[in-house]
Amino acid sequence: MKSIINTLTGYTLALVMSYAPPEAMSYAPPEVIAATPISTITTPVVRTIKQSQASGTTARLQTINVWNGHGVVISFYEIGEIIKKVWLDDPSQILIDTDGCLEGLDQNCPNPGAGSIHLRRIKRVNIPGLPQTSTTLLTVITRSSSGESKAYSFRLATSNGTPKYSQVAIVNDVAEEKTVPRPQLQPLVKTQQTINQIRGGIAVAIKNGQMSYQDELHQRLQTLISYLQAGDDISTAANKASVSQELVNKLIALSNSSDNLTQGNNL
Repeated sequence: MKSIINTLTGYTLALVMSYAPPEAMSYAPPEVIAATPISTITTPVVRTIKQSQASGTTARLQTINVWNGHGVVISFYEIGEIIKKVWLDDPSQILIDTDGCLEGLDQNCPNPGAGSIHLRRIKRVNIPGLPQTSTTLLTVITRSSSGESKAYSFRLATSNGTPKYSQVAIVNDVAEEKTVPRPQLQPLVKTQQTINQIRGGIAVAIKNGQMSYQDELHQRLQTLISYLQAGDDISTAANKASVSQELVNKLIALSNSSDNLTQGNNL
């Protein structure tokens, strides 16, 4: 396949060299370049195609256009897959190249692999036995880092007018979620011990007439306990429940020391 492509490329270049006037082969003068309208050179660069749109059971054939004098690159770098083999059914109008050697395209390729494919349009060349069509199929075989092979299919079409993109990036369907560090849970035994001490202090305070079940403070203390059970440390739980650390310490002291029962503790 690559020998055909190389022959076609050489043939096309030979035609250009033989028919172009000498002055056309020189660089354009600065004033010509400066006169080029900005709108003709500022085109969108990247078009994205999700993996599931081009590979697998949910895929739909994606059309990629190639314009005169404006190549298009298909990139698999975004998903970290290595291109192992490509098939182009009709190379009479579009040439392909890769940034690495591939089986079937390169005669000497001991370690096939590439990350991107470059598509380039040429003037149609008649190839004996090959029917002329307006589009052609490009098949790409890749391999992931885990060793899984995948097949991608694209419809390639020549197009006129202003180019709409220069690169087609194959991307993951779902963006990788950033790992948000979760608060470390206290050891279960220590947490339960703290909860028991707070509950004991509440019971003592209620029995001592310093608090009742209907008090807003009692409700806030129950909220504090629920935060502790969810894994918050005591300082965080107290802050969320709008309970002072001093009150928590007093409740724990009430639970731990029966000597404090007769003392007038101001809660």
